[in-house]
Amino acid sequence: MRVLRAKTRTLYDLLPQPLLDLMLATGTSRKFKDGQIIQQRGDERQGVSILTSGQIVAGNAGADGSFLVSALLRPGETFGEFTVMAGLPHTHTLWSQGETTVTFIKGALMKRLMNEEPEIGHALLTIALLRNHELLEFLDAQRRLTLPIRIAQLLLTSVDPKASSDTVECRQEDLAVMMGVSRVATGKALKRLERDGMVQLGYGRIDLPDVQGLIAMVEDSDPLFVLTGA
Repeated sequence: MRVLRAKTRTLYDLLPQPLLDLMLATGTSRKFKDGQIIQQRGDERQGVSILTSGQIVAGNAGADGSFLVSALLRPGETFGEFTVMAGLPHTHTLWSQGETTVTFIKGALMKRLMNEEPEIGHALLTIALLRNHELLEFLDAQRRLTLPIRIAQLLLTSVDPKASSDTVECRQEDLAVMMGVSRVATGKALKRLERDGMVQLGYGRIDLPDVQGLIAMVEDSDPLFVLTGA
């Protein structure tokens, strides 16, 4: 399954290499095979995990047994901070996408690191606020924007914002899972975008013949939309 998500800043961007090395040396690393469960919703083990290679998909099972995808994590991203700082259980089930390596830092050790190296705590706070902003933007879009515009926003996270045209390798059913809507609704929204000349539907891919036109369409509905690029 292909999961689309805009790139965001990670520990690799926010910390100097010596502090990053210190965090990795403090924790223990574990390798996961493709599709292996990393944590379950409700797990209470306290600690912060750093994804060092591969990708992680986050989501939860729906009432009908289907799996609802919430996010894609990339190398340098972290999870589990609120288990340490707020004593809360994990909210999502995570599984590896491809060969994946995760470094886990126990809660007590993580608190010591943040006390001794304030820059680490600042980096984790920055990551948490970026995710909070991403979540608020997603919730706002769910309430305010039409499904075609929301799909356009998602497709644009995987393209070069300066390109004239591009292709997103993604199936319609994957889009439906990411948007949390039915395949029928997703298909209708894509057909509308296709009629407007914004997408061309192919087998396992969606072509964007006019990236700049698609960006302009989204900005008409959401002037604060920021495209960071694939």
